Amino acid sequence: MAKLSAIDRQKQLVDLISHQGTMKITELATYFNVSRETIRRDLQELDDSGAVKKWYGAVMPVQDFNIPPVEQRMASFHEQKLAICKKALSYVSQRSTIFIDAGSTALTFASLLKETAGHTIITNSMPVVNELVTSQNHLISVGGSVDPLTFATMGTQTLSFIEKIRMDMAFLGTSGFAEHNGPSSNSLDDVEIKHKIIQNSRLNFVLADSSKASSSSLSQYANWHDIDYLITDNSLPAKIKDQLTAQTEVVTV
Repeated sequence: MAKLSAIDRQKQLVDLISHQGTMKITELATYFNVSRETIRRDLQELDDSGAVKKWYGAVMPVQDFNIPPVEQRMASFHEQKLAICKKALSYVSQRSTIFIDAGSTALTFASLLKETAGHTIITNSMPVVNELVTSQNHLISVGGSVDPLTFATMGTQTLSFIEKIRMDMAFLGTSGFAEHNGPSSNSLDDVEIKHKIIQNSRLNFVLADSSKASSSSLSQYANWHDIDYLITDNSLPAKIKDQLTAQTEVVTV
């Protein structure tokens, strides 16, 4: 690629990251045929202006850090999420004790569980509680302080309750897993809660559409070795699927 002015290079940087998702600084330096220091200066200016978000040796589209409400996220990749959740439901045996996470995919899963009966369902998600309150399952809502973005309970009360229970299976979401060796979350409180859930559940599932492979967030909450199944759609890039298959069972739908 011919050398560009800083202004032109930065415009192309924003376009490239918007289409590609998270990219490493070394990849961008090679792409634009400039030094890593030059790319870092470009990214610092773009980060300062709010055009992109720098993140530990990488850069990602700023929208990956701006999480829309659950209702809005429900419409994104809806067909994929529904197929993922139908597959997840096939793993649920009779009269199971199940934890359901917060998030749009978890809420889609809850809508399917609503048609079942006899399970004990534990959740810290207010939307999931609302979805399942009239079902024929035993529903346990975990108390705590409510996060106004995710409508999930957090804090010491939530964690204290989860430490005392044991579950057959947990169905967890993720804000993405690019630049991490496992699923991640935007909340450190949520990371702590998920970590304890994984410890106390016999089987752990991550339900995530393939777009999550190109996005990331604040902190990893588990290694892939800690997750029994990743259920995703068949648009997951083959290279990423191969990498994940070495660490957990990847189920595509």
